[in-house]
Amino acid sequence: MTKNIIKTALVVVSAGSLLAGCDFEQPEAGCIVQDAGNWYAKYDQVEAPKLADGSACTAVPPVAERIGVYKFVNPDAGNATTLTIRPAGLASLGARDAAPPSQQTAIGSLATDPDAEQFCGAPTFSVASVNAAAVPATGTQPAIPATTVSYEFSNIRVYSAPATPGTQLTGELKYTKDGCTSTYIVRAMWPAAPCLPGSTEADLSCGQGSGLNPDFAAECIPRTGPAMNCDLTAQMIADGYGCCIPSKAIPSFRDAAK
Repeated sequence: MTKNIIKTALVVVSAGSLLAGCDFEQPEAGCIVQDAGNWYAKYDQVEAPKLADGSACTAVPPVAERIGVYKFVNPDAGNATTLTIRPAGLASLGARDAAPPSQQTAIGSLATDPDAEQFCGAPTFSVASVNAAAVPATGTQPAIPATTVSYEFSNIRVYSAPATPGTQLTGELKYTKDGCTSTYIVRAMWPAAPCLPGSTEADLSCGQGSGLNPDFAAECIPRTGPAMNCDLTAQMIADGYGCCIPSKAIPSFRDAAK
């Protein structure tokens, strides 16, 4: 597969139009996705965790976490497009799994063009999983039990409007850990941005200067574990920094700006 070069092509087309002084309708950009390992996703629970027999259990994913989101184009298959998602909750366990890292990545087919609401759909994905081996106790470090974790994403929709191309997405997640399964709605945005819970300063509360699009409606949540890391330094963690999440259903914008 090769990376999509549509953004470069659009720059060239736009420049050519200005030089020629022509007045004609530009071609649609298609489905653009910000390729990056620093997206940040919030998971809103839909169904509480339970075992296969219906009994209650307690294993759940992080409240929010960093995810990698990438789009690929395969010119050998009619320019078919693929969307991949790799959650931090799997990547952090990858070293304890003998399987290749590709198993930790959810892979699905992405639409070529946005729909009437400016969303690009990827309805089905492969299951991303890790079978993490047990780690024996060493010195003062306690033993870590083996665990199996899987993420099954579905109905992912990337918001790809021209003003904010491919910087927010939503969808569904079925999370399973050691047989305990729960389901969620995903709200994610790019880039991951640190914040300080309770701050009224715009740059520290997911506003202007935070690194996010200033039109985004976003809010700050506390960090509660390693997976909830949005480029936080050790000092920021010590100072109680958290991470920005979309505060509305996707697309999450202030004053309905899109």
